[in-house]
Amino acid sequence: MNLQAYITDVAPGEGVSLFAPFPDTYLIEKRQITEGELRLDDGRTISADQRRKIYATLRDISLYTGNTAEYLKDFFKAEYVAETGGEWFSLKDVDVTTANMFLELLIEWCIRWDIPCQGNMIDRSPDVSRYLYRCLVYKRCAICGGKAELHHVDAVGAGRNRKEILHLGMRALPLCRNHHIEIHAMGRDSFFDKYHVYGIRLDEELCGVWKLKVA
Repeated sequence: MNLQAYITDVAPGEGVSLFAPFPDTYLIEKRQITEGELRLDDGRTISADQRRKIYATLRDISLYTGNTAEYLKDFFKAEYVAETGGEWFSLKDVDVTTANMFLELLIEWCIRWDIPCQGNMIDRSPDVSRYLYRCLVYKRCAICGGKAELHHVDAVGAGRNRKEILHLGMRALPLCRNHHIEIHAMGRDSFFDKYHVYGIRLDEELCGVWKLKVA
């Protein structure tokens, strides 16, 4: 649920106070909601680079599904509005934050449904950490999008049974067989520098996806 809020006070170096008109507080009271997220609109509009990446991703999905890019644009806008509660927007003048969130939705859809894309998806992603996390969720190689194995960024240790160690909090990266071999051959730091990736800490959700021991 998204609410429009207004800044009522600013305390330099401390924070801001906001007021969000919301007459129907039943849901908040029933679920005992005590916190949310704040997104500041700084007045900036979508950049040419953002627009290029969005249309490139729509084109990739179009080539794979057979649907026109124009149809897909409206389809995913509807998905975005339904998911976030935001308003309908135009890619001509949408704000920067919405453009990034819309692009992330498209990229996640490609990861989930194994849509082949031209170019490196990491370079398109507004949030590399989120991209790497979603690749872990759907077991896709973070480099090429292929079927992934789990690469342990943190050393497991020689002779230890990987099925028995506690993985919660350890860093990992999803890599296909070829890229898994490459990272071991060239070394972690060189691989990270080449592909601009890094390890993501495994939380309970990711441990569940990969069937890893947490306790």
